[in-house]
Amino acid sequence: MPFPDLLRGIVQRWRLMLAIIVGTAVLAAVWIALTPRSYVASASLLIDSKVPDPVGSTGDQPSKAGTALATEAKIVASAPIAARVAAMIGQLNDPAVRQAWMEATGGVQSLRGWAAKRLLAGLEVVTNSTDNLLVIRYTSSDAARAAQIANAFAAAYTAERLAMSTDPARTYASWFERRIGEARRKLEASQTALSEFQRKRGIISTGSIDAESTRLGELSSQLSTAEAQAADARARASVGGANLAEVQQSAVIQGLRSQIATKSAQIQEMSSELGANHPNMRAANAELAELRAKLGSETGKTSSALGAAQAASNSREAQIRGLLAQQRARMLALADDRSTLEVLESDAASARREYDAVMQQLASMRLRSTLPATNVRELDRAEPPLLPSSPDIAIRFLLSLLFGLLLAVGVAAALEFRRPRVRSVGALRALSGAPVLGVARIGAKPPLLPGAQTA
Repeated sequence: MPFPDLLRGIVQRWRLMLAIIVGTAVLAAVWIALTPRSYVASASLLIDSKVPDPVGSTGDQPSKAGTALATEAKIVASAPIAARVAAMIGQLNDPAVRQAWMEATGGVQSLRGWAAKRLLAGLEVVTNSTDNLLVIRYTSSDAARAAQIANAFAAAYTAERLAMSTDPARTYASWFERRIGEARRKLEASQTALSEFQRKRGIISTGSIDAESTRLGELSSQLSTAEAQAADARARASVGGANLAEVQQSAVIQGLRSQIATKSAQIQEMSSELGANHPNMRAANAELAELRAKLGSETGKTSSALGAAQAASNSREAQIRGLLAQQRARMLALADDRSTLEVLESDAASARREYDAVMQQLASMRLRSTLPATNVRELDRAEPPLLPSSPDIAIRFLLSLLFGLLLAVGVAAALEFRRPRVRSVGALRALSGAPVLGVARIGAKPPLLPGAQTA
């Protein structure tokens, strides 16, 4: 059968083809109507690695972005997060869920674990190596429930990440609180031992030992000065009487000596004119004797003052020598205690550093245990989807139309082959095998066949 005749035969059966196409569309509609709907709701979380640490950097090396996101995705899809979601949406207290749990497990498994596994069946966590987003997708037969569970997974993950950041810090804070008590008792014991040792030995601090060394040097210097002064006093005292420099330099003695010289000169002049018993001579001699007595008295006073100064110098030398001996004995005693004092002071300083370090760590852990948020940010909340993700109505209708069209064409072609009809000269020649002499058309003058003669 020529192809044009086959094509005309298929076209002429358009009513049958239309019925087949409509029938397949109806069957597809029934199929779509009977197929359970499933809805996918998505919530997005941003893992912001640039958020600064509010209590200081821990010094940890950051992980690669892909590895970190893969780890976070596994945390989202973990059983503890699903169990938290089950508690958040009230499944653990739902009688229908409890009944289904008993029928499925007979109470062998825990309700929390069984509910978590059911929730994980519809969960999908999508990551991308080009960004820091976690896309939480949840599939359910109910659009509102899919959005609720997707948001619940996002909230549970955020809360779990916060707990993962604060719970260890809270645990360490409790441990540091116990350690701070031990450190405080150790510090108090070391300080008490140091204070008791200083009290018994009469030591104020290590600086006081240095002060004692300085005092020993000062006493040595003072002793040298006192010895020099005493030696000088003894040297001047050994000269004696009128030869002393102090006697020679005294203004009173010099004045008396001048008066005596003057009076002696007067008496010598008067002796050439007056006798020894003359009243004037006696008076002059008496004045001269009185001046000499005063000179002797003043010389004695100066000599006595030099003797007293010598005695004072000797006494001061002896006193300083005694103080120096005492200071040397004290320094020898302090030298024995210095090492013990340094050990006690080192213990106290070490205990103070340990106490300060524990206190600093405790303050840091207390701050970290009260952090209000982590580096996880909720970017998009899931909304109930308007159209189901499964079945795909458009694809199914398109496939049904395509199948109906192919089926209709096939049926029409099969009928045409089963009961062929003559629709052209070529078809007649092909079916009969005889030559065609002419073509008759109703209402039209037939044309002459090739080789025919007119009458």
